[in-house]
Amino acid sequence: MSESSSKFLGVCRAARLGAAWRTALVVALAATTVVGPTAGRAEVVAQTPDPRTFPQTGYRVDRESFWDFFQKRGGVRTFGYPASKDFSFLGCTTQFFQRVIMQQCGSAGVNTLNLLDAGLLPYTRINGSVFPASDPVLLSRAPAANDPQYDSKVVDFVRANAPDTFEGEPVNFFSTFQNTVTLEDAFPEGNGDPNLLPLLNLELWGLPTSAPQRDPTNRNFIYQRFQRGIMHYDKGTGLTQGLLLADYLKAVITGQNLPADLDVQARNSPLYRSAINGNVPTGTSYVNAFIGVTVAGAQPTATPSTAGTPTATATPQPSTAPSVPSPDYGLSMFIWGNQSTTSRDIKLATDANFRWQKTLFKWRDIEGRCKGCFDWTEADRIVRASNAAGVKILARLDFQPTWARRDGANNGPPDNYQDFNDFVTALVSRYKTGSSIGRVDAIEIWNEVNLNREWGMQPINRSQAADYVRLLGGAYTAAHAVDPTITVVTAGLSPTGWKDQTAWDDAEYMQWLYDAGMKGKYDALGAHGNTQAPCVECALNSDPRFPHESFYFRRVEQLRQVMERNGDAAKQVWLLEFGWTADTIHPAYSWFAVSEEKKAQNVVAAFQYARQNWRPWVGVMFLWTLPDPQWPADREEVWWAITNTDGSPRPAYTAVKNARTNGTLP
Repeated sequence: MSESSSKFLGVCRAARLGAAWRTALVVALAATTVVGPTAGRAEVVAQTPDPRTFPQTGYRVDRESFWDFFQKRGGVRTFGYPASKDFSFLGCTTQFFQRVIMQQCGSAGVNTLNLLDAGLLPYTRINGSVFPASDPVLLSRAPAANDPQYDSKVVDFVRANAPDTFEGEPVNFFSTFQNTVTLEDAFPEGNGDPNLLPLLNLELWGLPTSAPQRDPTNRNFIYQRFQRGIMHYDKGTGLTQGLLLADYLKAVITGQNLPADLDVQARNSPLYRSAINGNVPTGTSYVNAFIGVTVAGAQPTATPSTAGTPTATATPQPSTAPSVPSPDYGLSMFIWGNQSTTSRDIKLATDANFRWQKTLFKWRDIEGRCKGCFDWTEADRIVRASNAAGVKILARLDFQPTWARRDGANNGPPDNYQDFNDFVTALVSRYKTGSSIGRVDAIEIWNEVNLNREWGMQPINRSQAADYVRLLGGAYTAAHAVDPTITVVTAGLSPTGWKDQTAWDDAEYMQWLYDAGMKGKYDALGAHGNTQAPCVECALNSDPRFPHESFYFRRVEQLRQVMERNGDAAKQVWLLEFGWTADTIHPAYSWFAVSEEKKAQNVVAAFQYARQNWRPWVGVMFLWTLPDPQWPADREEVWWAITNTDGSPRPAYTAVKNARTNGTLP
């Protein structure tokens, strides 16, 4: 056996645990049998008919011992999603999850790998972040495993070296350690011994191997290294979580999604691209281990993924998204981050008989810290409030997290389209039909993609349109694999006649989308109708002040014609924004502004015109807008609003409310 092979086999070992702890743990856990998923334990295990299969990654937890371990250690909350099938790795049966790697060596119990050991992932720079190195002096002070008092000493060692406060920041490293596995996780039938929890958490984290350290590239990030993970405190969110380190080891092994800095550090590792270069470590077989990876000397298990192509194996169910009344009534609003005015604004909608609300669910606000690190707090609040009021939700999804796109663009597609697909899967799974939190009824996939400012400042052309279709198709597949009844809406295009690399005519751009294969990849077509021409019924180009069709409310009829030419007449058009501005102070808008009274007349006339002329193909019409209560008075969007920022009505709100309640707008 080579020296390197010997080193690999050496890392396949159990944690350094006291004998009394091991015996107590085996006896206690053997007495419990997990019959099914327990509420509050692993929230995603019930997302599909087969709780062991995870459409987020396409993998299943097949091995009984791994599944039992997964359930009794916190499920997805602790491990992340499975990132491989079970396979032979370094002489043991192994399954990769996003954060942790499980192993079972022979007849021994399930262990977790010391992921950060030499020979695996000992590096300090990954994807632009800088982590503390392992400190051998610190480890030398750890209690010996044969110490008669090891059980208490090892917990004291962790408590002493993993602080909850560091340089004045509430990093909560020890609290995170001791609360990773709960009694409910480990003993789903009750009667658990809380004295065993420190062992279970030591089993997952190992010992601290460094002191806390700020990331020199981002002072808001503080890390602490353990044997099997790195805790990450983010001052911006106040959250402390484990990093998705096993995903990075998988990237080293497969060469897929391998960050450049990790690539450089790992090139001398025997594991570097070992799944594809034929240099397989002793005791390892990568055949069928990873979806989309062509193992040297073996057939691929799935088509290798490219940007925008879903890699999950879950088969999407046929869409059963319902058509909506023609037209239906929706209202854009800004309740995200505005808890004190949420009930007020939802009541404004219900008082005027609006049945839908549209809210921006920024991807970066939900999965901002790292892939798989979700903060659902604000999204849950909005979904609960809307559902309680009987208002349906269209969630606009865009604004990628910083980790998903390297160039730092404000709003643009991710470098790996699968990251967005995974986010869509997670969101739809959480708010699908039957969710105890509430339902998101429809999702809009990105926004105004015919403008380069909404697409990472990339040139707008046919190739870029095809990129959007790939993003749309992946999201459509991901959403319907989880909830066939959700409505997937295309990005509303910006009405424009401009044609260069910064923007393109929305009607021509729509044909590009069909040319790229958009048909069959959406449920409703999104359109925008923020109008310059001051009338509703006037014909296109009928006013010499407005010499292009995109200035008119009836521009949407041209988009409908594009749909019909491409055989898509069965789909509805949803007007995701429409309205008129009364702006008197911004020259870019004041030249086509109308009075507040004229705005009120036009809004009611627009709903009437659609009812008389666009049935049955028009769906929800979202009026723009209730204002963000935090907008200053000089912001241009304020002039489009139908109420003031304090919630008091403007003429347009009053007119719509009266029309909806007196039968003018049934």
